[in-house]
Amino acid sequence: MTGVAAALVGALQHRVPSGVVVSAADGAVPGPFRGRPAPSGRSPESRSARDCARAALAVLGRGHADIPTGEGGQPVWPTGFVGSLSHCPGLRVAAVGRIGVASAIGIDVEVHRPIRPAVAATIVCGSEVSMLARLASSHPAVAWSAVLWSVKESVFKAWYPLTGRWVDYAACEVVMHPDRGSFDARVVAPADLRAQPTTPRTFAGRWVVVGAHVCTVVIVPAWRRRKA
Repeated sequence: MTGVAAALVGALQHRVPSGVVVSAADGAVPGPFRGRPAPSGRSPESRSARDCARAALAVLGRGHADIPTGEGGQPVWPTGFVGSLSHCPGLRVAAVGRIGVASAIGIDVEVHRPIRPAVAATIVCGSEVSMLARLASSHPAVAWSAVLWSVKESVFKAWYPLTGRWVDYAACEVVMHPDRGSFDARVVAPADLRAQPTTPRTFAGRWVVVGAHVCTVVIVPAWRRRKA
């Protein structure tokens, strides 16, 4: 692990709880999948992100783990662990933790550049429009639309394992804390989940910009699993 990957891990590892491990890889995507045939439909980037997850699991004492894909497209973690993985051009990343530390994890990485207006229109909602305008004025070096997109991806990756449901971008409203490198998010639950008081609605996380990439992470505390 060198360059951007090392810098990213260094920036994030001290911001996540003990018992959660962040791993990353940058540069060219490795070719052969550890000498084995590639699983059908799994891209080289996805395989590399899973290698990052295996490296994190090994640090936690769970080596040689398989990480299949669930029906919802999510990674399926070994018993006793939760995690998340992501990839974009030039960078792959994973975060893994023990269930006693976290009940769900969401991590996402994106290229740090403004997203296209047509895409932004499907992601930005409510008070986020004015928030992004304020942030662009006060912190112009940050591509805030990319950060917001990454935040929502991380939130949804943490939400899905706890609820078994995906939601639209407009169902999640985010408040950025630029000087702390953190954010808060609230998800509006679908109608059939609103009557369930244990359905998680609020999430908190961290964001970092390292070189040409932005990475966001959400760690849902373990007590949320016991309540849910």
